[in-house]
Amino acid sequence: MGGQVSRLSGWAVFDLDGTLVDTLGEITDALNRVLEGHQRRSLSREEVMTLVGHGPNTLIARAWSATGAKAGKDEILGISNEYFREYQRNARGVSRPYPGVHEGLQRLIQRGWKLGVCTNKDGTAARSLIRKLGWGDWIRVVVSGDETVRKPDPRPLKLALKRMGAGSGRHLFVGDSEVDLQTAQNASVEAVFVRHGYGEMGRFRSRCFDDAVGMFRWMAQSGPARSG
Repeated sequence: MGGQVSRLSGWAVFDLDGTLVDTLGEITDALNRVLEGHQRRSLSREEVMTLVGHGPNTLIARAWSATGAKAGKDEILGISNEYFREYQRNARGVSRPYPGVHEGLQRLIQRGWKLGVCTNKDGTAARSLIRKLGWGDWIRVVVSGDETVRKPDPRPLKLALKRMGAGSGRHLFVGDSEVDLQTAQNASVEAVFVRHGYGEMGRFRSRCFDDAVGMFRWMAQSGPARSG
């Protein structure tokens, strides 16, 4: 007889963009306004999808390479600040949770789960989005790309779990990209991949779901009962 598989711990950390929320429209709009201001061509949503996931500095560097001459490090920092201001000032509220995400998060909270976010996104933008979506009381811990090293370094994920007060057990990191899977592996945390986002699994293997509905159903069934 095989050994019994342990239940999930009830502690889960999520990536944000492409995992919980479809933000690609607002990212594309803000990026194209910045590109236009520098007399560069606009990028399609599909093109931008291939550039995201590593934080704003990498996004800008890749966008510049895709539209003409590359930008130097100092120039990238300045343009990244422009992009952030555009993103904050002109966000049209088109970012939406993927189907089943809001209900899934709510169900986990009702069952006593503790939830956090680990993102390469700027912290101000990430926290603002979480509040706008009504998740501020559910997701109390957010570790962002501007306060520590970025994923796939394991330290941001480890920091999120530490701030959440997680002990030992089968914790989860849920993401939509190869970067997220690499982060989980580096941190020795169990990875879950959801296909509705912007990235690919690459060379990694993990539990995989086509959509959030199935993922949250599995999490709720496999996690602990309400513990207070």
